[in-house]
Amino acid sequence: MLSTDPAGYNDQQFPLVPGDTITEAEAMYNASTKGGREAGFEALQSYIELGSYASTWMRWDAALLIVFVSDEEEQSTTEFPNVSDFVQWLNLQRSSVYLSSIVNLHPDDSLCNTAAMYEGARYIEATNHYAGVVVDICSEDWSTGVRDASAQVDPYESIGLTHEPVEDSVRVFANGVIYNDWYYDSSDNTVYFTVIPDAGILIEVGYRYIPLDSGLDTAINTAN
Repeated sequence: MLSTDPAGYNDQQFPLVPGDTITEAEAMYNASTKGGREAGFEALQSYIELGSYASTWMRWDAALLIVFVSDEEEQSTTEFPNVSDFVQWLNLQRSSVYLSSIVNLHPDDSLCNTAAMYEGARYIEATNHYAGVVVDICSEDWSTGVRDASAQVDPYESIGLTHEPVEDSVRVFANGVIYNDWYYDSSDNTVYFTVIPDAGILIEVGYRYIPLDSGLDTAINTAN
């Protein structure tokens, strides 16, 4: 969860995960850096490219799902003069990108009937490029902005492990429940699914491994 002001590029809050509460989401929002600029495109770019924390948790082999929430037009016109410039940059970040926007619609379509100057036209243009979901910010239900977009994410057929496991210790969980339709291939240190998990399911692979400095440790790799 980031501000649309690029000043928040170095925020160091770990993302919300399944099981977190509304209270935790509100606390994360309140702790985030605030600013007066409405530059969602540039804020995302700054976080990924300049922020020291992004690389500690963002998996570069994972699909990227972005949900912009704004009651103004997108204003990263110096960094991205055209929406196509942002799209070109975004395509370089991941092979799979999914985008939703919860913004002001054109006054003729908006539930708010907001002045045209506040229409999130640039957000909408980028979202339409990725065949994403656009939600009126004055709608009572924003859930489709995340649910419908996340359903498009390519299914995972495998998960590469970070460490070489003690093979008989490997366990796979789907939404916290033991999942049995998989096998481990030691040649590439990867868990392969014989039955692909459904979209939106949190997959966790837990295992023991032996660190280089001796002793036994435990790791968890995830995908969603």
